[in-house]
Amino acid sequence: MGGAGGGTTTPVTVTVMRNDNPPYVQANDDAFKKYTDAHTNVTITSNTLPYPSLTSTLLADLKTGKDTADLIFVPPSWVCTFASQLTDVPADVISLADARNAFYKAPLDGSTCSGVLKGLPQEYNLEYGGVVVNVDKFQKLHPGATPTWSTWADFIGDAGKLTEYDGTTPKANGLDIAPDWPQPVKHIFFSQILQRGGTYWAADKKTFDFKDSQEARATLTEMVSWVNTAHVMFTSLIPAKNTFVTTRLAGGATGVGWGDPAKPLSVMGYCGSWGLPNTVGQLPAGSTVKYSYAALPPMVGSEHKFVQNSGFAWVVPKTAKNPKVAWEIAKLLTLDAATARKWTTTGGALPALKANGTAELAASDPVLAQVQPLFEKGEWVGYIPADAIETVEGGLVSGFFDAVKGPANGGKSIPDALKGMQDAANAALAGAAK
Repeated sequence: MGGAGGGTTTPVTVTVMRNDNPPYVQANDDAFKKYTDAHTNVTITSNTLPYPSLTSTLLADLKTGKDTADLIFVPPSWVCTFASQLTDVPADVISLADARNAFYKAPLDGSTCSGVLKGLPQEYNLEYGGVVVNVDKFQKLHPGATPTWSTWADFIGDAGKLTEYDGTTPKANGLDIAPDWPQPVKHIFFSQILQRGGTYWAADKKTFDFKDSQEARATLTEMVSWVNTAHVMFTSLIPAKNTFVTTRLAGGATGVGWGDPAKPLSVMGYCGSWGLPNTVGQLPAGSTVKYSYAALPPMVGSEHKFVQNSGFAWVVPKTAKNPKVAWEIAKLLTLDAATARKWTTTGGALPALKANGTAELAASDPVLAQVQPLFEKGEWVGYIPADAIETVEGGLVSGFFDAVKGPANGGKSIPDALKGMQDAANAALAGAAK
């Protein structure tokens, strides 16, 4: 017979709000069952929403104190937007000082608002520093070799060579830097600025400065050269709809590239390690194509300096009917090492908990081994209000691809693209502050 959740035998129902990502749903459900098996008076019900519905609901209800859930799975870097509507993490769950010892800094910073711990991070949302690689195609270029590069120039050189053509017509990208998903451009742009010794924040630390930054100009110039000089990718190979970076790695599309759903539109894709199982999961039954996740060297210099979104985190709103039990569940999910380890394994994610990111554990996990050296080096991207994030990120992507097109083709010069990125981002921040 299980124990009593919340220190009572009274029946308790805890309502959870979360997104519908299938691996995350399964990971959550496994942990919920572990809790309810041990606390038989507790029932956990889930309001599982598509990501766009989750985010719009949070902005409409949680931000205004109208949310009715007990426990919410908040998207990466959104926690502090809702800080005034959230309970503090109770001291008997974990103190901020102890949390700093337990979690990696980058994911924890995204749940710490004005020095107060407002959520418990579930994952390390690493979208920097790696690619999913079609190993079969890589080994046609380097027979028998494992995908690895000692310098960024070597990587870009290979990416250009892996671009596929029919005569002079491009058919598959050597490297997919997604124009339809902002995380690759955002993390490459911000992290390379840091590696050049700059910052993407203005002096006030509340607005962005791109147009007056020598480091930002050098970064965007370098990024544009990958496309226009090294030819790592062509935007004409990105279908207008029903596609994603991992979809393009796994297969093709009628009327685009090779015009064959069985022939992929890209050879490598810049994304987090989650992209490996996501890509493999989209392969047709019986496929023998091999893929791997490969860590990359720094873009500039010899030291990794990079940013990351803080990762999904669990929060308890002030309107929760059963906050004590909700925090017990969150504690099990994030601070119990075995439960948290199973969560990341099932969810295809990376651990926010230091105990689950050790070199010893990485020794038996090839994907974790690729990224484990990065965990202590990452910084949280910083506070961008949730209602401004999409506009900020969208402006970065459009600015990059406008610069790729250039003025002669209806795009923008490097200085104009940087100004457009800065203006769009700062206007979004100003609008969110009202």
